[in-house]
Amino acid sequence: MMITEDNELLDYLSKFYGISIDELTQKYTMSQLEDAYNEIEHKTKYQKHLDNKKEFPTEYVIKEFSPL
Repeated sequence: MMITEDNELLDYLSKFYGISIDELTQKYTMSQLEDAYNEIEHKTKYQKHLDNKKEFPTEYVIKEFSPL
């Protein structure tokens, strides 16, 4: 990944989990964070497909799909 993509990934996951970027990078490697992001995106898209593309509250997505 490029630096810009890394920053976007960290910003997204920081907002998703509601913790600072520093906390994320202290607890997890970039590889783990990339895997978590990919898994969240994949599962969310699949669930939307199953539910006819309904929107889900953030709390539901975190509880159901968060691999970290």
